[in-house]
Parts: sequence; structure tokens; C-alpha cells
Amino acid sequence: MEQTMKKKKMSGKARAALAVGSLLGVAALATTAAFTDFANINLGSGGEGIGSSSKFDIAVVDTDDTVLQADTEAGVDWVIPGADSFVPGRTLTTTIPVFNNSKTITGDLSVVVEAIGDGSIGTSPNIMKFLKFSATDTSTGTVLFGDPADPTAGVDLASAEAEIADVAARGADSLAEGDAYVSGANGSEHTIELQVHFTDEPETADYNGGQAALRVHIDAQSK
Repeated sequence: MEQTMKKKKMSGKARAALAVGSLLGVAALATTAAFTDFANINLGSGGEGIGSSSKFDIAVVDTDDTVLQADTEAGVDWVIPGADSFVPGRTLTTTIPVFNNSKTITGDLSVVVEAIGDGSIGTSPNIMKFLKFSATDTSTGTVLFGDPADPTAGVDLASAEAEIADVAARGADSLAEGDAYVSGANGSEHTIELQVHFTDEPETADYNGGQAALRVHIDAQSK
């Protein structure tokens, strides 16, 4: 009877020992076979990253419907019919089509009429102080400055400036210098009609043969 009880006690310890050993084995397995995973997020699309490969660019449509890149300090010459017979009491009118040449980037424009240098040409009398300016964005019918309905009531040179906001992206590939102009998306082109009036007042008699050197400066800022 005593021997039987001893066997049962030994058997019971063995079973307990096996149970403990099994638990240790499970714990060791969990620490050496953990799952791993990862995620790589490439910003952008199609392997192109972020940023626009389309440069922000403003260009002009010449009178023969070709593209002009007037982006140097020298600019480009813009012929105005009748400019060589501009005398007091007359008004010169010209239209300048400007367009956003960027495929994807919108922007704001500023339009400023300014003197080239001090506005004089050679030894000719400088008639700048007799000039009045008005302008309309004919694409939208917006008066930019002055009074297009009455050019004699235009503004002085110092006030001949305006902003054109939210010029749409072209929505198509950019055009190069000399390309035939092809319209882009709605709102990507704005046509500026500029009027320059030579006021008729007695003092102009002392400026016979007078001239003025002017340019339209169009500045663009991307959005």
C-alpha cells in the first residue's frame, strides 16, 4: 500500500513537469518567429514624384498668330498702327493677347505700362506727361484702368496698372517660340486692349516732334 502511494506521487510530479516544459516551449517559439511587414509610399504618380514638369510660363500671341516669348529685359517690339503719326488729340489702340503657357499651373498676372528708361528717345522732346492710358481685358469685358469709353479721361502713367487673377492653366503641352498659336483651356488666354491718348492742350505746341518710349510689362506669379 505504501509503495503504491509512492508511485502515484512520482507519477504526479512527472505529469506536472511535462506540463511546465510544454509551456516553456511555446513561449520560446513565439519570440523567435514574429511576423514582419512593411509599406513603401512613393509620393506622386507614375514614378514622376511631386512637382510639375510643366514650367510656369507666360507668352504672347503675335499679330500673325505665332507665339512670342518676350521674357528678356529687352522685350520684343510691338508695332502699333499709326504710332508714327501720333499727335495731340489722337488715340492709339492696340490689342495684346497674353496666355498661360503652362500645362498644369494656374497664376495671377499684373499688367503695368511703364517708361523705358526715362521715357525719352534721343533728343526728341519727351511727351510722356501728355499721355493718358486706358485698358480693358476684352476676354472678360473687365476695365483694367482708365476709361476705355472715353480715352481722354484715362489715367496717368503712374496709375496705368492692374491685376488679372486666376489665369487658368493651358491644359495642353506648352508652345515654343515661333509655334502657331493653338488655344488652350477656357480662361488661359486674356486679351488686353490698350488705349494711349495724347492730350490736346496748348503746351504741346512746344513739344513738336515729341516721342515717348513705353512698354507693357506683364508679370506672372504661379498659384
